[in-house]
Amino acid sequence: MPTEVILPRVDMDMTEGSITAWYASDGDAVKAGAPLFDIETSKATMEVESPASGIVRKITASVGDTVPVGTVIAWIYASDEAVQAQPEEALQAAGARAPEPSAAVADPQPAPVARELAVADAVEMRAGTRASPAARKAARESRIELTEVRGSGPHGRIVKNDVLSFLRHAPAAADSSVRLNRIWLHEGNAATIVLVHGFGAESNSWRPLLHAMREAGVLADIGVLAIDLPGHGKSPDGDGLSLQSIADAIEAVLREEYAEPAHLVGHSFGGAVAAQLAASSRFAVRSLTLIAPAGIGESCNWAFINGLTKATDRATLRPWLEELVQDASLIDEAFVATAEQQLGRPGRRETLQRMAAAFFRDGRLQIDLTPVLSDLRIPVRVIWGVADRILPITHAERLPRNVAQHRFAGVGHLPQVEAAEAVARVISEQLMR
Repeated sequence: MPTEVILPRVDMDMTEGSITAWYASDGDAVKAGAPLFDIETSKATMEVESPASGIVRKITASVGDTVPVGTVIAWIYASDEAVQAQPEEALQAAGARAPEPSAAVADPQPAPVARELAVADAVEMRAGTRASPAARKAARESRIELTEVRGSGPHGRIVKNDVLSFLRHAPAAADSSVRLNRIWLHEGNAATIVLVHGFGAESNSWRPLLHAMREAGVLADIGVLAIDLPGHGKSPDGDGLSLQSIADAIEAVLREEYAEPAHLVGHSFGGAVAAQLAASSRFAVRSLTLIAPAGIGESCNWAFINGLTKATDRATLRPWLEELVQDASLIDEAFVATAEQQLGRPGRRETLQRMAAAFFRDGRLQIDLTPVLSDLRIPVRVIWGVADRILPITHAERLPRNVAQHRFAGVGHLPQVEAAEAVARVISEQLMR
């Protein structure tokens, strides 16, 4: 069976997105995890990776087309797989024609150049260097500075081929070591809000909260940096079986990105990581905000953790994702499809299963951070949904007296999604303190 390529949701209120670039044409071979296309929403431009290795077939949306979230815009076939008839309903949903071969090149320049560059530069580049998403990915993986690369694109923009050419002529500059993936969701110089996601999630899961913070005027000159944990998102597996090693890897990112001073925000397992980082790091951490954090009580929903790591299709994945929220309507088809793509990366489920065994063995948390929180001398706030079915709010009874609590009725394990505006206000108060 061919693998569907869908237009993913990157914001909870996103209903459609515009295709701004294709990195492959119909008939091209692609690898799982390689950049496949870019989409633009009202808030950001995002690079989307190929969900599988194979041959791209039946592209239904061209550069410049706007299509609904969840639309199938292409298929990935195995090299020896016969091409099936294209589903008519997908064509109708896309409302688009397949692009001409000339519209998709190795590192294309989409039609709305000025707008894409403005968004991409503002969100993901701190030094003012103009580069395509594919070029940034290649430079990050090769550990080279984009400032050293000469761009051949419009207005001197660096494209992927420029990075590859630089590597060919300067092989000593390449480094095989890997780092955690990071995304600058908002630019700012006064301080940095550092977002650490939970188990099984990835950095783009923070976009509903980012939108709420922007709407509330929280950010101004505050930067927002989201980091993928080891074995999550676009980060390599690394050493994900020690809480301190993960905290050290996060600290390394903060130092590389000059993110000092930092206001840490961690969700669920990411909350445990953030608390460990705040306690052990010499980096300037000004506040700590924990959302339904792991490491406060002992029990957890092992059925959810086990089910999430073993679900192999959307039908088996959806019930576990619905455990995350009180309002199940938030878990729509696009949410499920995006989660399926993330969990379907090669080796991802196996990595998550190892982490689950290390930290949540048989439904018992293997970490206790209450002594760590007691010793912190920075403002600490904990946010919890009363209807949390993953880490029960009864854990909050064990919080030290120096920790402020915020409890939201009618909210599950994802307050940053179900009560994003309220969470944004809490973070704003932390910044003011």
